[in-house]
Amino acid sequence: MPRLLAVVVALGLALAGPAQQLFEQASGLLNTVYYGVSPLNPAELTQKYRLRLEAACRDQTECAYETGVEVLLELLHELGDRHTNYYSPERYREFQATLSGGTSDRPRLGVLLGYLEAYEGVIVLDVYSDSPAERAGLRRGDRIVAVDGQPFPQEVARRAPFLSEATASGQPLWLSVLRGNQPLELSVQPARINLQRLPSLSLREGGVAVLRIPSFLGSQVIGTRVHELVRQAQAAGARAMIVDLRGNGGGLVSECLTAAAAFTGETYRRLQRAIGSIEYGFQEGQIYVSIAGKRSVLYTLEPARWRGPAVVLVNKSTGSCAEYFAFDLQDAGYPVIGEVTAGVGNTVTGFYNLVNGGALQITTTQVLRRDGRPYAEAVTPDQPLPDDLEALIRGRDLLLEAGLERLGIVVTEPPFPQPSQPGWVQILAR
Repeated sequence: MPRLLAVVVALGLALAGPAQQLFEQASGLLNTVYYGVSPLNPAELTQKYRLRLEAACRDQTECAYETGVEVLLELLHELGDRHTNYYSPERYREFQATLSGGTSDRPRLGVLLGYLEAYEGVIVLDVYSDSPAERAGLRRGDRIVAVDGQPFPQEVARRAPFLSEATASGQPLWLSVLRGNQPLELSVQPARINLQRLPSLSLREGGVAVLRIPSFLGSQVIGTRVHELVRQAQAAGARAMIVDLRGNGGGLVSECLTAAAAFTGETYRRLQRAIGSIEYGFQEGQIYVSIAGKRSVLYTLEPARWRGPAVVLVNKSTGSCAEYFAFDLQDAGYPVIGEVTAGVGNTVTGFYNLVNGGALQITTTQVLRRDGRPYAEAVTPDQPLPDDLEALIRGRDLLLEAGLERLGIVVTEPPFPQPSQPGWVQILAR
């Protein structure tokens, strides 16, 4: 930006109210770096919603950030790019803490929750490692129906706030839980938890390893751990593997490409931007980035290589970088079981700080194969199957059972490896 123009823009923001500052900063970023799949022009949307903001602020002495956020959310909704989103200050702080391995800013249980409108309470989909929930004995498939004797609200939208308010003080709680048809009372001590979620491995009878990858957030951490766990599975004599990506919303390009290489040997993505492209890949133990033909190694590791049979589990909450991983394994011949994924597997985003402490996640890149062909938006499973929460609360994980059957394992009882995680109507991390 020329120096004079920068001064003029800065002066304009300084003179504007909070809502206008936020909107002009966000729309300026969209107009400058957006390179997504929406057919709409961000600049034209900016003009439309600037007028809407002016009308909303007309009767306010100092138009607050909240008004700017409301109008910005309307703009993003019309843009229709699911990979371009607004992050509130609280949500952005949590994202950064997750990326760096930091802790939550308030006491939590350490569970991922879902719900079904026809059933009271909330359903435990995943239990974080070394969390209050794990220490209390909560398991995947448990249904929490009351806290300290108080039932959850019937209104679905109030259930998550109800639990958040109960844990916020950090005082011990009694949870009324249904495990199948068995009622339980569990004592739990909420605490600040580590937000970074690492891959884990469980070994089942029949020589099947279940590799759970809940997230790809964690630079030089997630991919390295996947290679380590693959080696552990091999050392333990595992003959087949289930890779569980359900509920994995993505993360860093470097991590999903590194992790997938433990099954494919090499991985590659070309990231096409408005001006120029960047290549990412994994080869011979190195994750690299190449710009204008100049390759730089981001980091190296001792590569593992799984050569046995494997299946991949996905659901509608599997998104972004996790879709990259699933595409790579599917291309290599590993069957994918579950639901059509979230549908953002053909773009990459960047995060940009906003004046209110929040951030704008913007699609900056379209993703191409080595031969220049674009990836599909979503992963279409080789074996379509709903991720059924009603079956889960009755003690059955249907996708996991299907994976075992695909690998030739006879299921004689409801399989419950820990951890594992599907997603359905709504997913809430608490």
